[in-house]
Amino acid sequence: MKTGGIGIGLILASAASLAPAQGFYAAATAGLMDADIDGYDPATNAGVLLGYEFFRREIVYLSAEAEFTTTLSDGDLDHGGRSGHWDIDSRAAYLAARVGERFYLKVRYGVSWTDVGTRFEGRSRSSSDSSGSWGGALGFNFSDHWGVQADGVLVDPDVTYWNLGAVYRF
Repeated sequence: MKTGGIGIGLILASAASLAPAQGFYAAATAGLMDADIDGYDPATNAGVLLGYEFFRREIVYLSAEAEFTTTLSDGDLDHGGRSGHWDIDSRAAYLAARVGERFYLKVRYGVSWTDVGTRFEGRSRSSSDSSGSWGGALGFNFSDHWGVQADGVLVDPDVTYWNLGAVYRF
C-alpha cells in the first residue's frame, strides 16, 4: 500500500513538472520578413514577444501578447536592373489561443503597426501603416520554463514574419 502511494505520488509529481507554468512569458525571436512584392528579397529581423496567459481550461490557453521587431539586415530591392534596400520595424498586439502543453499549436489575431523604409537609387522613402495581423505557431516546451516556437505571422498585408524563438515562462 505504501509503495503504491509513493508510486502514484511520483507519477503525479512527474506530470506536474511537465505542465508549463501559467502567467507571464517572453520570447526572443529571429527570422525573415518576407515581402510578397516583386523585386523584394527578405529582410532579416529580430524581435521580442511578451505575453500573459490569463485563461486555462484543460489544454487550452488564452493570452494577450505584444511583439516588437526590428531589421538586423536589410532586404535587397531589384526593379528593372536597378537595386536598393528595404527594412521594416513592427509593433503588434494580439489575442492568442494555444492548444497543448508539451507540444502545442497556437493561433493569434490582432493589430500591427509597421514602419517600412526603402533606399533606391540614392533616394530614401519611409511609410507607416497599421493593419489586422494574424498568424500561427508550433511549439515545444522542454521544461516548465523553457521552450522553442516556430512562428509565421502576417505583420503587414504584404509582409510575413517567419521566425524561430526561444520562449521563457516565468
